[in-house]
Amino acid sequence: MADLDDIRDGKDFGLDRPQTNQAFYLKGAGALDWGMQSRLANIFNPKTGRTIMLAFDHGYFQGPTTGLERIDLHIAPLFEYTDVLMCTRGILRSVVPPATRKPVVLRASGANSILTELSNEAVAVCVEDALRLNVSAMTAQVYIGSQYEHQSIKILSNWSIKVLVMVCQPWR
Repeated sequence: MADLDDIRDGKDFGLDRPQTNQAFYLKGAGALDWGMQSRLANIFNPKTGRTIMLAFDHGYFQGPTTGLERIDLHIAPLFEYTDVLMCTRGILRSVVPPATRKPVVLRASGANSILTELSNEAVAVCVEDALRLNVSAMTAQVYIGSQYEHQSIKILSNWSIKVLVMVCQPWR
């Protein structure tokens, strides 16, 4: 080591220069901890504070959606034109190559079927799985004004990771 071998004297502590901390560029996120800011920095462009998100998570409640039957053929070619991908755990594992190097927002809520009350969702992916998949955020539906409004909001409070909320009005 340099200091043990007398190769270099430690003298420049920068006492003449104050330490600077750069403010986080995303509005409203300045007080978040380092991990949250790091994940948001993966999702949002630092120059614009915006993102282009390619969402193909529709199959989580609809099943195979017209045009999304073959993600590898019809959606994967669009990956290079987007900033972030939003998908389900199954699609991420089976179709999205890790070499894509795009941040992922993972669909983490789900319901049994479109044949039942759609707003009756539950957590379908645990935070540990999301971390193993190295996602930047998780997403869940919130159905304001529905019979299951309270339940869908409660889902969000169980996570200690950045959550992207999709607010839906109930069908009338």
